[in-house]
This record gives sequence, C-alpha cells and structure tokens, in this order.
Amino acid sequence: MFLIYRVVSYAVEILKILILLRIILSWIAPRSRNEFIDLIYTVTEPILRPFRILIPLGGARLDLSPILAYYVLGLAKYLIFRILSMIS
Repeated sequence: MFLIYRVVSYAVEILKILILLRIILSWIAPRSRNEFIDLIYTVTEPILRPFRILIPLGGARLDLSPILAYYVLGLAKYLIFRILSMIS
C-alpha cells in the first residue's frame, strides 16, 4: 500500500511542477519553442484543456486553468489517499 501512496504522490507532484514550469515559461519566453518546452506542453495540455472548456478565455489575457488544475490535482491526491486509507 505504501508503494501506491508514493507513486500517486510523486506523479501528482511532478505534474504540479510541470504546470508551474509551463506558467513560468509562458511569462519568460511566450513564443519560443524547443524540445523541452514542447515536452512540457505535451504533458500538461491534456490536464489543462478540460479546465479551459469550463472557464473559456474569451478575450481575457489571464488563463486560470493552471491554477484550477493545480488545486484539483492536490484535491485528487487527498481523495485518493483517503480512499486508500479506508481500504487498508
């Protein structure tokens, strides 16, 4: 059971770090492209896309989807841990 906790925890933390990196990269170099940036966008886009559908950008310049995704990932981790603790 401990292994499942660690895998879930690491996976969520890695995704959160990648989302933060994507935010920082969008501020520092919004139009640049390379393999590293493409990898971050490829991994994080499937997570962020549903939140963009929920909160359409329209003409806004501020994308709130990373904030929501960051929060939901933490909540999902908490819920998974609660469910696993009830099982064991």
